[in-house]
Amino acid sequence: MTERSCVFCGGREDKENLLRWVAAGSVLVPDWTQKLEGRSVYTHFDKKCLCGIYGAKKALSSFENCTSLGVPQENILDFVRTQAEKSVDYYFAICRRSGVLLKGQNLIAEEAGKGTVFSALLFASDASEKTVKELEKKTGLKGLKTVFPKDFFGKKFDGRGVSVLALKPSKQSEKLMFYMNLLNNFTSGDI
Repeated sequence: MTERSCVFCGGREDKENLLRWVAAGSVLVPDWTQKLEGRSVYTHFDKKCLCGIYGAKKALSSFENCTSLGVPQENILDFVRTQAEKSVDYYFAICRRSGVLLKGQNLIAEEAGKGTVFSALLFASDASEKTVKELEKKTGLKGLKTVFPKDFFGKKFDGRGVSVLALKPSKQSEKLMFYMNLLNNFTSGDI
């Protein structure tokens, strides 16, 4: 992976973990998929850097013709949250279809007992502490206790509440975890 620097704070990060901004004519637009052609700058996903790009002279001065940003400052956090929600849905569906996503305490415990290796555990906000402790012990992983209730995960399956999900190692599961963490932070107010 290639590292890039945040145009606001200067911190370095893998470019996949940053928001890319691309010059499109006279406007600097957020490129969520990082597929648009053209010169670009990057920001972290935290509120300080997302909002800070609007005052960072270096961001627009890096581009001759850019005079404005494509998303108004008052809408940037909503833009990122909406895109993160779409990305969670997208990678959730891919992980389900490819079999790297398992749901339910019993299935996950059974698979862990067979030696299945998991890269991540996600717990609903209303999952019992007993469930959390048992599965963390069984899998050897520290799970992410999300801010989302069981029905949030259940809607992505058959409508019945789901208290725990486990992900097997894959590029798609890494992306799902990245966007789940981002969405979790937005929902909890940590961003």
